[in-house]
Amino acid sequence: MALVIRDGMVVTPAGDDVRAERATIVVEGDRIARVAWGSEAGRVESTPGDQVIDATRALVIPGLVDAHSHFYGTLIPGLIDRLPLDVRRPFLGACTDGWTERDTWVATMLGVLRMLRNGTTTVLENGAQGIEATVPTIGAVIDSGVRAVVGPMVSDRPFGDTLPGYLERLPDALRADVLGAAPSPPGRELVERCLAIARRWHGAEGRVSVCLSPWAPFGCSDEMLTLVAEASATHRLPIHTHLLETRPQAVAARRLYGRSMVEHIAALGLLSERFSGAHAVWLEDRDLDLMAEHGAAISHNPLSNLYLGSGIARVPQLLRRGVAVGIGSDGPNCGSTTSLFEVMKLAALVHRPGERDAERWIGPREAFRMATIGGARALGLGGEIGSIEGGKRADLVMLDARSPEFVPLNDPVWQLVYGGSGAAVDRVIIDGAVVFEHGHPTRFDAAALVEEADDVGRRLTARARPALARMSRLEPYLTETYRALLHEFDIEFSSISVTPRRPGS
Repeated sequence: MALVIRDGMVVTPAGDDVRAERATIVVEGDRIARVAWGSEAGRVESTPGDQVIDATRALVIPGLVDAHSHFYGTLIPGLIDRLPLDVRRPFLGACTDGWTERDTWVATMLGVLRMLRNGTTTVLENGAQGIEATVPTIGAVIDSGVRAVVGPMVSDRPFGDTLPGYLERLPDALRADVLGAAPSPPGRELVERCLAIARRWHGAEGRVSVCLSPWAPFGCSDEMLTLVAEASATHRLPIHTHLLETRPQAVAARRLYGRSMVEHIAALGLLSERFSGAHAVWLEDRDLDLMAEHGAAISHNPLSNLYLGSGIARVPQLLRRGVAVGIGSDGPNCGSTTSLFEVMKLAALVHRPGERDAERWIGPREAFRMATIGGARALGLGGEIGSIEGGKRADLVMLDARSPEFVPLNDPVWQLVYGGSGAAVDRVIIDGAVVFEHGHPTRFDAAALVEEADDVGRRLTARARPALARMSRLEPYLTETYRALLHEFDIEFSSISVTPRRPGS
């Protein structure tokens, strides 16, 4: 029995552009068997056993790909605000300490519900609750029917070592508390534990991939990063990390390595076509070239980068060098959205004030490609998802073309990027199966999940507040360190050369 999606307005990446035309899509099993375009769309025959969906009043797009997310944020909204990332990091740990497996499952399922409502079919979920939390995360992915690349964030360097000058600013009593925290396991042990997860779950259900995810290069020893590079090459596993998200991180890298972070990880063998870096805001010119030379990819998170005050990534320059660029929501903790429609629109607009030549602006077609095939390539899935063509996985989203933002339908791509939203999402299909229809998931009870999430979230919030209050003692010293690092180097977008700031400037 085939699934026939008949005569919809199909919008998909095609070659280096985006194609928008009437078509009929034939799905057999979990794959697209055929796409009949234009006049051929009405000639596709179906058999009595086929499931036929009339798409004459629908836009059909590839499932959107969220190339960087943290679903733990679904259960702790609004607890932290107006803190830049380098000040915020210890507070996030206080919010996720002591979660149970069920807590993680509920957080992931709530994130999945939000992504399905917004037409996202694939997500890179970067867990912050420890390696053990990967199993309930994967369980939620399997239960819900979505596609995911899952990677627990790991680090073998203590936080104090990643923010130069921070420990020295702490009063003796606070420094003793920070230094007395339980140390991270050795890097080799962390990598082995991640590989054990990969051996068990990589490829599960045809929808689960496991990636190796050192939290950020400067948060890991060179030994650990080398082990990650070797494990990725041996087992053909993706690598995903936070890359130069903030200016202080660029300064810390220069202090630690005597060169840029990208130059350093390239020398360690970390950069390859299996590598994707989230954010990548503070890349130097040579870094851009290295990313392109090694076939590495970027996850662009414009909403999160603005929310945290981190900066604006050099995405136009990356695209011109042929670097694969996907977009990420960064999850609900860093901007309160899992909607790639919001992020896609911002990705098309955020760079424009810095570019006087309007011909070089990112347009809706480039933004749409980032949310689909760009994200697929960043996750190492470009041959499987991200476009609507024969042989690829049948991950499809149908939107109501009679939704006001699509009437009249003058330019489907323009209207999707600048006016689209989850409100128009009618059906979501993953691996040929309908997993979301007419506002409801088909594989789990959304109402029951929301009730449980409310109870769990209230409990976790109540437990987190005292920990956050204790952490607030550190905030003045974190902020002082952050501000000092901001002014240590000039990093200008005109040349992205890194030179000491002149005294008094």
